Amino acid sequence: MSEANPFDDCAGQEGAEKRCIRAQLLAKMLRGISAISFTLAIASACAVLVLDCARHFGFLSWRLKSAFPLIFVGISYSSLLFTLPRTRREFLLGMAVAVAFILWGAEQFVPDPGLAALMDDGVVFLFVMDLGIVIWGYLIKKMHLKWEGG
Repeated sequence: MSEANPFDDCAGQEGAEKRCIRAQLLAKMLRGISAISFTLAIASACAVLVLDCARHFGFLSWRLKSAFPLIFVGISYSSLLFTLPRTRREFLLGMAVAVAFILWGAEQFVPDPGLAALMDDGVVFLFVMDLGIVIWGYLIKKMHLKWEGG
């Protein structure tokens, strides 16, 4: 499967100049969203750590939810995925991870414990599925090479 993204260079296609310009602008915007979200993720993760330390030592009585860095990093990765050259499989695996981070953060705002538990289970499923597919791919690759070579 070849790597591609929706914003590949479209030089040489007749009548595609306007579409290419729009696609390049959209890719630039998505990278901008990714950069801003990533910056917010890092900043909010640092803020959560600092504020939790301050709360631990009695300087604060309230705490900032760790949901924000999770949601921001999920948004950053998902918007970046649309601009990266990836196979369809890699894109879907990446989106599964991005959605898992967004759900993990969002469930912290859900007041219904049953729904929050269901969302947690969905997050666990997405992480296990993603890493399981990666592990399976490596195992198959190594076993296939061993069978042919051995």
